[in-house]
Amino acid sequence: MAAGHSIVKNLAELEDLFRGREKALADLLRVIESALAAVEPRRLIRRKVRVRGDELIVGGESLRLDGFREVWVVSVGKAAPLMARGMLDVLDRPVGKCIVIAPAGSDTSIIEDDAEVHLASHPIPDESGLRATARLLEELRKASRDTLIILLLSGGSSALLPAPAAGLTLEDEAEVSRRLMNAGATIEELNIVRKHISSIKGGQLAKAMMLARVLCLILSDVPGDRLDVVGSGPTLPDPSTFRDAYNVLVRRNVWKDAPPRVRERIEAGMTGAIDETPKPGDPVFQRVTNILIGGVGDACEAAAQAAREMGYDAVILSRSFEGEASSLGLLLGSVALELGGRPGTLYVLGGESTVRVRGGGVGGRNQELALAALTKLRRDSRCVLASVGTDGVDGPTDAAGAVACSEQVARAESLGLDPRDYLGRNDSYTFFKKVGGHIVTGPTGTNVGDIVLVLSPKD
Repeated sequence: MAAGHSIVKNLAELEDLFRGREKALADLLRVIESALAAVEPRRLIRRKVRVRGDELIVGGESLRLDGFREVWVVSVGKAAPLMARGMLDVLDRPVGKCIVIAPAGSDTSIIEDDAEVHLASHPIPDESGLRATARLLEELRKASRDTLIILLLSGGSSALLPAPAAGLTLEDEAEVSRRLMNAGATIEELNIVRKHISSIKGGQLAKAMMLARVLCLILSDVPGDRLDVVGSGPTLPDPSTFRDAYNVLVRRNVWKDAPPRVRERIEAGMTGAIDETPKPGDPVFQRVTNILIGGVGDACEAAAQAAREMGYDAVILSRSFEGEASSLGLLLGSVALELGGRPGTLYVLGGESTVRVRGGGVGGRNQELALAALTKLRRDSRCVLASVGTDGVDGPTDAAGAVACSEQVARAESLGLDPRDYLGRNDSYTFFKKVGGHIVTGPTGTNVGDIVLVLSPKD
């Protein structure tokens, strides 16, 4: 029944876990597959961008392509290869340059014959990203007023485009990112700090393209689709300040342990000794247009629609959840218990949680959320919860996320495992490795955050 869902690579493991409830698994996988298909970058580009004669039309914006001497395509982020491919297909004409920067391990075969491709480290930046950024800036500075740069931006761009501000090093930037992530900082908090220790984030990349006409198309992985947060907003005015960056570091107990050069820069910025990032009205944005082309809301809508077509009562509870994965998991586990009395119902949520690292285990935010939910389930629970990263990557593991169901409760008891122990040491990956329940897709080529599904089967 579930065998048609080729997107899941560990299907046999899941079918073994759901033995006797194969229909529930098949329905769940179909919903996940529909959600991911809706945010496949090529489809989004083809759906949202049109070329009519020499006119490029997207999001109410219209540009005459024949008004430019050349058109460049630059694509950065986890969805970079597929976004670039989609744009080249839509343009259907030669471009002056095509540069793609994607995470190491990305499948670039779809674009490598037509683009200059660079692979860099994510989520912690390294020298490969530094080299890729330098190369990109070298090319962008060659643009003229007759150049149209179509910049395709997706989640992951912040780490892929490291460019330490004057006086800072790559290790300074990497160390701050590492400490903030371990402290459970939200993506907005993380990027507020990144903007103020970088020479291109927070609207500053627009300076390198100031002569050109820039059309930035954004695939959002940020709860609430805050465009200035996606990729640290390299082409948007930055509403945050050095004081905001300081407050984040203090609030997350990272300030005292931050590299001395980072503290010195932020303190200098707060006193006005260093210029702030560009704000609304800055002339660097006069020829820049930023347009959202997709986000987790698209995935949520597709998931709900697929469920309705199968006869479920589907409700989208949130398109912008945030918070600690364990706390959200506990809440949604309790919701799953209540929902068990309503067969044929699906709750859908989209957003991005965080993990505060307390133990030395292995896992990711989606697996942690599912494990926390499992602590609320019982042997007789009907509902199934699934938490999945749309990029196919959940922490430093090979899983995209995990499911939580009653079968795991029984297996854990028979093995003498207490899920709360594993939750306490952030060891969700190990737990699901022992009882089953991982969802493994491999990198999907897209990235709009996470989706959580709470399914009460029809049968």
